[in-house]
Amino acid sequence: MAGTSFSVLTPSPAERAERVVIAEMAAEGMIRNAADPRYWHSADRLPYGYSLYQPDHEIDPAEVGLVEQVAGTTMRCDIGLHVFVSDPAGRPVLGRLAQRVAERTDGWVFVEFRTRPSADLLDGLERTGRCIRVGDYVYLDASAMATWCARPAFHVVK
Repeated sequence: MAGTSFSVLTPSPAERAERVVIAEMAAEGMIRNAADPRYWHSADRLPYGYSLYQPDHEIDPAEVGLVEQVAGTTMRCDIGLHVFVSDPAGRPVLGRLAQRVAERTDGWVFVEFRTRPSADLLDGLERTGRCIRVGDYVYLDASAMATWCARPAFHVVK
């Protein structure tokens, strides 16, 4: 898929997760596509969308288990949030959406870095929230994701 995406693992059932995603996209000022309600456009016409999966659809079951262990609950849904173009202007919006969806659903955002993150960066994320380190990427709770979104070095890989 072209563009950029975030994945949010959540203990919320898919029906509740979808209601949260729809509310957050609307709060961001996006307009829903009448032909396919999973697709939205921002005011600057960037195309966004979402998809709902079983937690282990694209994520290794062992990693889902690790997130569940740290979170203390079973993950019931993997929410994919997408901007379908490679326009850097859409990435901060996508980050904010992922953070707010994670906050409202007790979710964890999968974040992949361009280069291995520094210990200082990871320590800073852990001071403001919870961060699960897995190799060169992390799962962030909503508080840590808010910190990541606010950093000047914020970026999105995929």
